[in-house]
Amino acid sequence: MRTLDTNVAVRLLIGDDPQQTPIAERAFLDAIATGGVYLPDVVLAEVAWVLLGYELERPCRFQLLEKLVRTRGVVVDDIDAVIDALEHFRQGGDLADHLILARASRAGALPVLSFDQRFSTGVGVQLLPMAHRGG
Repeated sequence: MRTLDTNVAVRLLIGDDPQQTPIAERAFLDAIATGGVYLPDVVLAEVAWVLLGYELERPCRFQLLEKLVRTRGVVVDDIDAVIDALEHFRQGGDLADHLILARASRAGALPVLSFDQRFSTGVGVQLLPMAHRGG
């Protein structure tokens, strides 16, 4: 089994580099044929972030990521948690946050403590209060 780095995954999904895209495609297919491709959560989160720069609408980004994780021969840790995170991502928010929450939930490690007000609106996330500085 081999692991995809973010830049290889982006080339596969976007195909925007005439030199790197065919190399990435061959490497991906070779890896699939010889034991599979491991796709860590951090790579998924980074790919989601990079796709923002391509100005793709959220449904398109969701479809690209979902297709990648559901590709035969692609292995992710706890596919149910990843699919859950992707479903929440489709509705809004940041994929990294959704992956953190899905993993914490599966580990029985809730709440997730955060300073992120937007993230803390979700079930299972606790906003930590900011200390007021005296003046």
